[in-house]
Amino acid sequence: MAKKRKLPLNTAPPAGLGTGANGAATGGGIDNRLVRVGSDGRPVPLDGKVIVQKRHVDWLEHQIRWRWLLDSYEGGDRYRNAIYGPDRKGLPCRNLFRHRREYPDPQQFPAIYSGFAGAGSVMLDETTTGGSWGPWPGMLGADPAATEQDDDYEMRRSRTPVPEFVEEAVEIHLGKVYAQEVAREGPADLKTWWEDVDGRGTPMDDWMKETVAPLLLVLGNIDIVLDHPRAPVGQRMVSRADEIEAGTDRCIASYILPENMVWWHCDNAGRYDSCLVREYVDPSERWDFDTNGKAVDPEGKGQISSDWRRTYTRWRLWGPDESILFNHNGDKILERTPHSFGRVPIVRLKDLTKHRTPTVGKSRYEAVADIQRAYYNQLSELILNSVLQGHPFLSGAEDFCKADNTLSVGPGYVLPKKKNPDSGAYEPWEYVAPSNDPTEAMRKNLSDLIEAKDRHACLTKPAGAAGAGASTVSQSGVSKVLDAQTGHKLLVSVAKSLAKAEKAVSEYALLCLRNGQLKPADRQAIQIGYPARFDLADATTLVTGTAQLQLVMESCGNAPNTERELIQATVRQLLVGLDDEDYEELDEEIELLVETKAKLAELVHEAKVRGAVAGADLLAGAGTAEAAGGEDPTGQSGSTMVSNMIPSVM
Repeated sequence: MAKKRKLPLNTAPPAGLGTGANGAATGGGIDNRLVRVGSDGRPVPLDGKVIVQKRHVDWLEHQIRWRWLLDSYEGGDRYRNAIYGPDRKGLPCRNLFRHRREYPDPQQFPAIYSGFAGAGSVMLDETTTGGSWGPWPGMLGADPAATEQDDDYEMRRSRTPVPEFVEEAVEIHLGKVYAQEVAREGPADLKTWWEDVDGRGTPMDDWMKETVAPLLLVLGNIDIVLDHPRAPVGQRMVSRADEIEAGTDRCIASYILPENMVWWHCDNAGRYDSCLVREYVDPSERWDFDTNGKAVDPEGKGQISSDWRRTYTRWRLWGPDESILFNHNGDKILERTPHSFGRVPIVRLKDLTKHRTPTVGKSRYEAVADIQRAYYNQLSELILNSVLQGHPFLSGAEDFCKADNTLSVGPGYVLPKKKNPDSGAYEPWEYVAPSNDPTEAMRKNLSDLIEAKDRHACLTKPAGAAGAGASTVSQSGVSKVLDAQTGHKLLVSVAKSLAKAEKAVSEYALLCLRNGQLKPADRQAIQIGYPARFDLADATTLVTGTAQLQLVMESCGNAPNTERELIQATVRQLLVGLDDEDYEELDEEIELLVETKAKLAELVHEAKVRGAVAGADLLAGAGTAEAAGGEDPTGQSGSTMVSNMIPSVM
């Protein structure tokens, strides 16, 4: 009897290496276990559980700061309720700092520390989204006044308006940059794409001004992904005609916040050759409640919370030829999408460079955001002090107070006073109010912070606005010329950065539209021209400066070299941002003027030496030969010569 052959065991790869049940590989002949080739030439297996845990060291350093900068730009309740981890006592760290005396009393709020102190690792997790929603204290969407009565800290947090220094500076700067036309030249297909960059009918001007530019300037860097739209469900793309009919041949631009670009690796040119992006399910497609109608806790330890996290958070690994979408834990591949771009279709835009972290940009408004937070905390102290000033404590005899002899602090309470031991009489009633000196000091500090913000952002106050230590100032404590000069340099730098970013995005868009690498001629055909000159001086300044300059030019000629240099410098301050060729042309005019004035001044000086006193004498000549021939040098003058005319008698 022949021995029965043993059937092979299930050769499905371990979890995380496929798309089938339990992560098993599926598909017609494509080995889903292989994602790249190692340095030794052998295929490297793909382990999803390891990949979704990868974090770049620069991301670990900057991700909290990125969220804080974005909160500073958005302002409002996002800024007021934002949490950046726990403090040493387990309470959330917010933009409003808590004093030591402002920690809640555990006897009054027994559960206040158990909720946070026992969940420090949860609060530090980057996927934290908060608890359930509702109007009750601590819920997502609750009004700030819900916790106002808890303590002085919550009162300050609910009553203090959030300043918008970062948003103000960004809007003013971008308003100046995009007030002028941006010149764009490129291939025909790229020009068509500029008319609709995100698939929603948004032109490039609006997309840059309203979306990319604010994020780039505030965060310092932003990632832009340019890819084809998804094919309609159930429709297969077999030919080019199918792609055109379904609209999948277009290029769709979208942005990735730096907090969601968690890991990356770049080539020698600084381009991504692989990166890991955190993605979220559309909130409209989520099921945030259990069968009993109770909101699901995203950070809970139960099965419902675990299932919710698996559905909510995903991870996409991008490579030079495909993208792979993992589930929350990386134990299952949800989809694999090949592409023919030859590189990762994501470009990182940077504003200012951090030399120790070349893949991370520096925010232009980080100093303004720090000043905004300092102002926010200082203003909250002033508001608390005003509340105490408006409700002074009433101090009186202890016999008129309650029997428990408690010392209550705050509006509506009485501070007991002892009897006079000598006379046995009661101390008189009086109001106890804090001194106004701290209030005035805080007001001055607020004014100093506003002035510091204006200096950093090169902004100016309206004429006549009060300044620190003075009754009125014309601007933010610096002269108009300095504001115009530094402000112009800032705007020129911003414009250059935006032009560089837009060109990089356009190159990747053309790469997506043509499904392949670009030629050098294609890149050279893309020309992006942002404005390089901004009129920051007002009309009064220009008119006054022009009038004074004309007076200087009218009286010049005494010190030609000095006057020429001074006039040229003055023209450069009045006309900021011209091209070098324009300045050279103006210099030639000024040099000709000063040279002419200097020659005329020299003629005047020589004429005075000869005895000429009037300007007409300088211009008078010797006359013609005929006039000189009929003239008797020794003859009588017109008043003494004899004639047959009878003089009239007056």
